[in-house]
Amino acid sequence: MSEAKTVKKPSFAYALGTIIAVFAVIMVPALAWGSKIQPLFLLSYLVALPLCLRLGVPYKELQAGMVQSCSRAIVPIMILLINGGLVGTWIAAGTVPLIIDLGVKFLSPKFFLVAAFLMCVMCSLITGTSWGTCGTAGLALAGIGLGMGINPLLTAGAICSGAFFGDTISPLSDGPNLCAGVTGIDLFEGIKHQAKVTVPSGLICAVIYLIIGFTVGGGTVDYTSVNAISGAIESSYHLGIITIIPMIIVFAMLATKKPSIPSLLSGAVAGGVIACLVEGKSIAEIISYFWNGFSIDTGNAMANTLLNRGGITSMSGTAILFIFAFGLFGILNAAGIVDALVEPLTQRLRSKMSIIAATVVMSVLGNAIGASSNFAYVFAGNIMAPVYDRTNLHKVNLTRALAVGCTSMCTLLPWNMNAVVAAGYIGVTPVQLIPFTFFALVTPIVLFVVTLLGFDTKYVGEEQKAER
Repeated sequence: MSEAKTVKKPSFAYALGTIIAVFAVIMVPALAWGSKIQPLFLLSYLVALPLCLRLGVPYKELQAGMVQSCSRAIVPIMILLINGGLVGTWIAAGTVPLIIDLGVKFLSPKFFLVAAFLMCVMCSLITGTSWGTCGTAGLALAGIGLGMGINPLLTAGAICSGAFFGDTISPLSDGPNLCAGVTGIDLFEGIKHQAKVTVPSGLICAVIYLIIGFTVGGGTVDYTSVNAISGAIESSYHLGIITIIPMIIVFAMLATKKPSIPSLLSGAVAGGVIACLVEGKSIAEIISYFWNGFSIDTGNAMANTLLNRGGITSMSGTAILFIFAFGLFGILNAAGIVDALVEPLTQRLRSKMSIIAATVVMSVLGNAIGASSNFAYVFAGNIMAPVYDRTNLHKVNLTRALAVGCTSMCTLLPWNMNAVVAAGYIGVTPVQLIPFTFFALVTPIVLFVVTLLGFDTKYVGEEQKAER
């Protein structure tokens, strides 16, 4: 009891200083020197723990908070690792090679970026998963773009923009469903309201990628190299429509709202079966591909680069990051740092613009602290909901602002799990993604313009009539 009495509630200034100090340890080396995020997160504990202990919080409580928070990362980590194994078996089966082969043959370099964006939009809308989109269609598109000589960062940006566009408004996605649960707004009512920002943002992005494609996408393709890649793939595989079966299985299961883990495992097993039946691989080889990734020597260096990847072990670094990031949030939350930081920020909000802006800020903060869009929805949604009630601002506006800050902008934080996973699948770093994922940059601008103009801003009761 005496120990509990000595615990101090952190002031806003102390909480803000703690957050700045902790994330400076992560961001400065990452942005300045390109250092890996994983060790930086672990090193940040050396700053977070003393500052939390200084408040009188016992170390056991901080550790308990860390453990409790890390427990939320188990399922995402499982999905991540299984996806890595799936990539290995799909390459072995010819699923990914077939898409790459077709892409380098039939996609025009000038239209490639906008096509990649739109393909990922459709894939993400149908399946409701940005991770699955980046790990399947995105993986193949990254290979196609590389074969065409297109800047891989532009390709990665188009893939991520499309993947998170679909993830923002797909009724099959975790985000909109979680948003509906947090706000109490009907799922499809919320999606309809979100779409009035998301769709214009997507159209702007499509135009941007189209313009870029015509300015830098053409005239740089080495068709000799492209043909060599295609020839190497075709000589190494028995390509056919049967190789698409594993992808169909995964997309069908996800589209019918089957759980992610059995869906991905089914796809990985299907890939292994096809690899055995069509490519003549042994069961021992399939297990090795699932764990270590696929390995082949096609005789073409570029084709080897595209195909030699995947495996559970390839995702181990990302899995470690999840543990370190969730653990850090648990420490800060157990010390009351998070509550002390956000409570004063919501007390004086009155105008619709300030409330919408604050919602986006809280969403980004949730993404920063929890490294998860799902956490950001719960974090920002619960904090901001009372503000909307107090001001008679309809909570359908809350769903739209949450969608922008939690999902659309998540790739702007290089330690966020969505950014890390997406970047890992398509072969770039999360930091490199930031300036090229135009959807994350355009969407908040569109939201603020729409809010400023008063377009479709809804109020409760008499306030709604007055607005009209």
